[in-house]
Amino acid sequence: MKFEAVRDHLKDVPYMGVDEGWELYNFIIKNKPKTILELGHAHGASSIFMAAALDELGAGVIETVDLKAAEGRSPNLEALAAELGLKPHIKISREINSYTWFLKKKIEEQTKENFCNPIYDFCFVDGPKNWTIDGFAFFLTNKLLRENGWILFDDYKWTHSKHVGRESTDGITIRSLGEDEINQAHIELIFKLLVVQCEEYSNFVVQDNWWAWAQKTRTGSRKVRYTKKSI
Repeated sequence: MKFEAVRDHLKDVPYMGVDEGWELYNFIIKNKPKTILELGHAHGASSIFMAAALDELGAGVIETVDLKAAEGRSPNLEALAAELGLKPHIKISREINSYTWFLKKKIEEQTKENFCNPIYDFCFVDGPKNWTIDGFAFFLTNKLLRENGWILFDDYKWTHSKHVGRESTDGITIRSLGEDEINQAHIELIFKLLVVQCEEYSNFVVQDNWWAWAQKTRTGSRKVRYTKKSI
């Protein structure tokens, strides 16, 4: 499916802009991942942009995970996938608490003789933006990500302080957090303190201070590059 067709269909669907949708679509067209893991999808715009690219390539599947409570969003991913005929490229899972439990089950499925066989070529993390959940999710995802695969984190500079007065955001109760937890960007901390320091990863890129990329390879650059999106 061409980018323009999916772009027009998603013009009123939050929470992904055209520039971000193009980056995802173009990345997949260029790198041709066969298996994609998406952690968090909200209404499903990101899933649809990626599935459209897989459809254009003629192969590939996204396994995407979100909370059961998010199923009632309008529109939801199930509806969008059906409308655009992209269901063959999307496998949806919904958990009660968080996607770390999905990852636990997937690791169990892939484990033989005390070794977890990695199955994903690309992972897009767009969930609660929480040190505890997403930091652990990185550790778990690493076991499932193939060599030379990529991981992308959304919301690099997002903080809970942007939503003072709300009871919770993305399932995280704000009153349960300390002041520094509210004011610091959790994804930035995860990227700098966990991902960049992990010797299995390199080719680090931060785009527009909002997206953070890393490739699972020991042979790339250890320097973090700061760039702008292509459109």
